[in-house]
Amino acid sequence: MTTPERDDGGSFSQVFAAALRASGVSLSWLRRRLVDRGNPVSMATLSYWRSGLRAPEGAASLAAVEDIERLLDLPTGALLAQVTERVRLGALHDPHIPFTEEQITEALNETLHILEAPPLDITREISTHVVGDVDADGYLRRRTARTLLQSVSPSTVEFVTYTLLSAEDPLIRPEMTVHGARMVRDHMHASERVYAYVLQLDQPLSLGVTTMIEVTMEGHGDDTSQPETGAFVVRPIRDLVLWTRFHEDAIPDWLDELERTEDMDEMVYRPLRPQASVHQTRRDFGPGALGIRWGYDP
Repeated sequence: MTTPERDDGGSFSQVFAAALRASGVSLSWLRRRLVDRGNPVSMATLSYWRSGLRAPEGAASLAAVEDIERLLDLPTGALLAQVTERVRLGALHDPHIPFTEEQITEALNETLHILEAPPLDITREISTHVVGDVDADGYLRRRTARTLLQSVSPSTVEFVTYTLLSAEDPLIRPEMTVHGARMVRDHMHASERVYAYVLQLDQPLSLGVTTMIEVTMEGHGDDTSQPETGAFVVRPIRDLVLWTRFHEDAIPDWLDELERTEDMDEMVYRPLRPQASVHQTRRDFGPGALGIRWGYDP
């Protein structure tokens, strides 16, 4: 299907309506599929989009439009190219650190001050997929996180801040490989409970624009710490996936899932069945922390 040039006369609605007619599907079918895929849009909104009375605005609507392209078998960008440049992000949640320990929070604030780090609330994570590889010694050797990051700042975002926190075991400065950005400075707090680093993005972001960042950390086996891996988010994230893979000679004897959100008074531990590969998924999760820890019987 030929995509018309964008104009101010509602060309998005024209392309959308034509695609619906060509596919032979109804708005109710489309709405059900969007709900099933985690991008709920009301029937009224879809009807407004088709008639041109309204146009998609905001991150959630733009994500739904991307899904509509796939559901209607349209070329990538066929609908998004017709959306006006004006982006309305909608309500944003205040950023929160999932750990409430006063010392950790104070150490984090000190670290961010030393780094002259950009604020944590100028971007948000839309999705993060984390893969952790456990070596034959039973300790985490590699952790790779791929994040779809979106700017929520009216100013251009060129630098972003990432942090690692530990309320129990001391952190060790990791060896890192970054794609989509480059590290410009980092700092390990004297308490060894907070490590933070500032990344310069390959491409600066304007309001509502997204980018991908991949960070791989090479671990250091340390038999004085508890083997574990996880992720924490300071704002609700649409899609969080953790996949931990164990070496065939290091399948654990016991395995616990760790989870903490603002609705929980403390960390919740759930036993899992030990196996060679464990994945955890959450939709619309956070602020909070999710992870696993494992061990071996004597």
